[in-house]
Amino acid sequence: MGRVFLADKHRSRQLLIGITLLLFIIGGWFYPPIGYFLLICMIGAMGIGIFKGRNWCDWMCPRGSFWDRYLSPISRRAKVPGFFRSVYFRLFWLGVLMTVLTVNLIPVWGDYYKMGRPFVMILTVTTIVGLVLGIIYNHRIWCMFCPMGTMANWLGKKKLPLYVSDSCVNCGTCAEVCRMQIDPGQYREYGVVRNGDCLKCSYCVEACPQHALSFNQKDGAKAA
Repeated sequence: MGRVFLADKHRSRQLLIGITLLLFIIGGWFYPPIGYFLLICMIGAMGIGIFKGRNWCDWMCPRGSFWDRYLSPISRRAKVPGFFRSVYFRLFWLGVLMTVLTVNLIPVWGDYYKMGRPFVMILTVTTIVGLVLGIIYNHRIWCMFCPMGTMANWLGKKKLPLYVSDSCVNCGTCAEVCRMQIDPGQYREYGVVRNGDCLKCSYCVEACPQHALSFNQKDGAKAA
């Protein structure tokens, strides 16, 4: 019951946290220093990533919360092509964003008021990209190649793993509720989900009819 309560509480928090994304974007164009909010998200994602993997992306990330609560209802929720998850595509986006950010920061370096504008621009453009792709494919598609999420993935890939016990019958229920389109049942052979993009949200844990999923290794029949 604790896990169910935790997931439900996170869903309710997303309603408010998701709205802050729009407030920061709109407010940032009028007051550029608000753009430094993006740095806070970077630190939060990677800081938590070291200890809990991509848990920040579950509900603490304003953009992730916005996708879930406000974009999800109009998304086609289609299967996302593997190309978007590839290491090469992730590195491409990381390179593009870092290049654009650097080019725009150099001319205003030292002016802490104006230095916030490039961050606002990056936040705005990437949100638009996420909105468009989210409607066409899945509402969480941006999270599948988000540079901050990718860094959290790499930093905490083996942190707080999701265990799959022998009672799993690979029914696919967990895959249906996973916002990152991960199928935990496919990892039954290993006893643990080997996908660093898991958000540690427990949606699949509460949905599993066999109670075969857990973030507590003692509850599983297999060790990692």
